[in-house]
Amino acid sequence: MESFVLKGNVVHSLADGRLSATKGYVVCTCGTSRGVFATLPTEYSHLPVVDHGERLIVPGLVDLHIHAPQFALRGTRMDLELIDWLNTTTFPQEARFADTIYAQKAYGQFVSTLRKSATTRACV
Repeated sequence: MESFVLKGNVVHSLADGRLSATKGYVVCTCGTSRGVFATLPTEYSHLPVVDHGERLIVPGLVDLHIHAPQFALRGTRMDLELIDWLNTTTFPQEARFADTIYAQKAYGQFVSTLRKSATTRACV
């Protein structure tokens, strides 16, 4: 895994749920964030630094469970129990994806919307 340091205006959440904007460094080693620091700790001084100047560095959101064919259904029929929602809403919607033209259009809209969101990683 890659190790690196990002330098810039870091927006991050604090333990009490507040947001902080700190001019400083984000340190990642072996794929793990080691923290946000106002000054770079000496133990990380050997890592490559990517300087983003005055730009903001913000965390991305990770969606660990999303169904692309259900994208058009988000927020619908919340009054139903899960099995009823699947039978009356989801399964009929997913059957429409047998039509490749429909599937291409729907997946295109899904990807376009996802790319414009704060989500940076998704398990689809």
